[in-house]
Amino acid sequence: MDLSQVDINSLLILKNLLEEKHVSNTAHGMNISQSSVSRALQKMRVFFSDELLVRTNTGYELTPKAESIKQDINLVINSLEMLVHKQSFEPLNDTSTVRFFGLQPQVNTLMPSVINAIRQRAPHMVVSVDTTAQRHFEALISGDVHFVLSSHQPEYSDQNLYRMAVASRDFKLLMGREHPLANKTLTAEKLLNSHFGQISLQGEKTLSFEHKFIELGLVDKKNRLSIPVQLSDFSSAPNIAAATDIIFHLPTPYALEACRDERLTVKEVPAELQLHFESVYLYWHKRFHDDPMCEWIREIFKELFTADHTTA
Repeated sequence: MDLSQVDINSLLILKNLLEEKHVSNTAHGMNISQSSVSRALQKMRVFFSDELLVRTNTGYELTPKAESIKQDINLVINSLEMLVHKQSFEPLNDTSTVRFFGLQPQVNTLMPSVINAIRQRAPHMVVSVDTTAQRHFEALISGDVHFVLSSHQPEYSDQNLYRMAVASRDFKLLMGREHPLANKTLTAEKLLNSHFGQISLQGEKTLSFEHKFIELGLVDKKNRLSIPVQLSDFSSAPNIAAATDIIFHLPTPYALEACRDERLTVKEVPAELQLHFESVYLYWHKRFHDDPMCEWIREIFKELFTADHTTA
């Protein structure tokens, strides 16, 4: 294997091609010609002695070697980006892409002001934000993103992650204005026979505040809360609440935003069911800790949020 055969541009094209599994989509996304993508793929096939992508009835699929390469290529490209940044990071002229993962409530609350600051100070930088429901730290560990916004805690074994508290988190109950409880002062007892929607982002099987009902002796293994609706993300919760008797326990800013829809109302969580305030953290991996571009992004978060935490 002759490393002199490899150029950075071919690696970048291969990275995008392994993600897209489509030549024309890769070309469009990178603003290059399809022939350039095809030439890079052929060069990489020779270099790795593997087809990498094979045509099937439904399109292209990755070979086992390509799957392995896909996991490692981000680390190589990230290392090259860090090397370049260490030599010459100038926000005003920087054309890098900074990649974030976060769920909609945190992204909707925190990222607009961050993006505004980046646009003013680094107008050529690209901000990529992924809100697809997934395990929060996998993309960070694999090198697919630079930062994660999350109130979750990583596994104890993930010792290479750093974090900074950027917001506090509390919750409201979202329901339709025609719900029987919409005009009543809520208590745990009144909510006991209600029907709830579960937003399960990482495979959770219980509501975030169900343990409060258990502590009050209102719920046990035989008598559980009614959870007839399970969602994998937040986006459809408002419309479901507006059209049904389902109640959602949601982060406050997201619930308040949803209430622009006149069919909906927000109710305070009864004191006996309230969770302790949680922190939302900005996480990053050790590999980016000393990267000047990432240090610059962290300074923006410090400037915007750490003096007086936002509610997210």
